[in-house]
Amino acid sequence: MKRVQSISFIASILVVLCYLGFSALSFMRYPLPYSPIKNWLSDLGSIDLNPKGAMLYNIGVIFTAMFLMLFFLGLSRLKIGNKRVQTIMLYLTQVCGLLGAFCMLMSAVFPINFFQTHSFWSTAMYILLSTSFVFLAAALRYYPTVPRGLLIMGILTAILVNLTNFLRTAYVLEWITTLLFLAFVSLVGIEMKRLESGPQTIMQG
Repeated sequence: MKRVQSISFIASILVVLCYLGFSALSFMRYPLPYSPIKNWLSDLGSIDLNPKGAMLYNIGVIFTAMFLMLFFLGLSRLKIGNKRVQTIMLYLTQVCGLLGAFCMLMSAVFPINFFQTHSFWSTAMYILLSTSFVFLAAALRYYPTVPRGLLIMGILTAILVNLTNFLRTAYVLEWITTLLFLAFVSLVGIEMKRLESGPQTIMQG
């Protein structure tokens, strides 16, 4: 493969740091008891529940979404020229990922106070990002040096994302899914950085 540029690696780290950092700042201003047992993460962005910290959370989600877009754009260098199926899988990864990141951004533009609109964008985000992770796992399997555990993690994350989408009262599941999502993105970014270091063998067939 061509040498992989580090844009996905840098963007993946910024995704994690940005989301966790702004969430922590918002949490410190949250005036009520807050836990994964009874709160959505989006409650941090509620102007009613968190008047002093909501803006921080929503700004953090917007920047996270922008860095996530860069992450998906950077995956283009994984393309294998003579593997048409892999190219299609990678293209679908990027399309679904970019659209999912846009939906994430819109879920912050319309925070949980605008419940119906927020739910629409959040649902679309879950569906699109989970789909992108499945396609990404399919595209990465053409590189034998990529750990199989990472591919399984991508599929597992996609499954949990969809469960979160349908189990609307499972607050703790959203927290677990979000942490797994951040872990998967960061690990893919690290793997992209590793692939940058030298030539890679390609899976035949």
